[in-house]
Amino acid sequence: MFLELAEVLDCPDCGASAGLVAFVDRAESRRVVEGRLGCPLCEIEVPIRGGAMRFDLSDAARRAAPGAGMAPPAGTGLEAAAAPAGHAGEAAPDQALRLAALLGASDRAGMVVLLGPRLAAHAPAIARLGDRLEVLVWMSDSGDRSPPSAVPVEDLVAGVDPLLGAAPDRWPIRSGALHGIALAAPMTLQLSEITRCARPGARLVVETPGSAELDSLAASEFAEVASDSTVWVGERRPGVAGDLPQLDKTL
Repeated sequence: MFLELAEVLDCPDCGASAGLVAFVDRAESRRVVEGRLGCPLCEIEVPIRGGAMRFDLSDAARRAAPGAGMAPPAGTGLEAAAAPAGHAGEAAPDQALRLAALLGASDRAGMVVLLGPRLAAHAPAIARLGDRLEVLVWMSDSGDRSPPSAVPVEDLVAGVDPLLGAAPDRWPIRSGALHGIALAAPMTLQLSEITRCARPGARLVVETPGSAELDSLAASEFAEVASDSTVWVGERRPGVAGDLPQLDKTL
């Protein structure tokens, strides 16, 4: 996890926009490999194991024993979001470049979110498009995936930030923090949270949307910029008030 990412993450329990505090046990460059995130207000703790933020633990588990039983696998790999069995985390380069183009990632700085195991396979290639881009890989649940795949240290350092769990109706992300969001239909996550976390001009990419989803997107605060039978792309309309968070990626 990129150290400064804690500044644009908000507590999933109390919802305060105060950011989280990162406690580092082991780091590679500016990446937290082992440690925890803490809320300065309600004092919950979210363990970081193998570079992955573990929001998937229950409140009781996080409070009582952050990281218990969550040691990373042996070797140099870092525990992260898993791809479905048979994919082994691999992705065709042209597919990764296509997704990056739809997100506008090649000319953007900041943070994009890839939701789900299939899109997660594109994270390393997208992160390497620029040293000012962080790719947050979000898996909704870690209990139903096998086998887990490892994210090498070089991918973590390149800008891949695995996040496990977190409630779909309360994203642990500051309002207006995201420059891009990509997910595959069906849209199981609430469009209201996607809208809240997207900054003006942020890209939203929805793969294989159905008719009901297209109707919701048409009525949303995202203006369509491209679509075909396989994907819908929109940009967040201007008008988000307040100061928007930025990630400082200078060394």
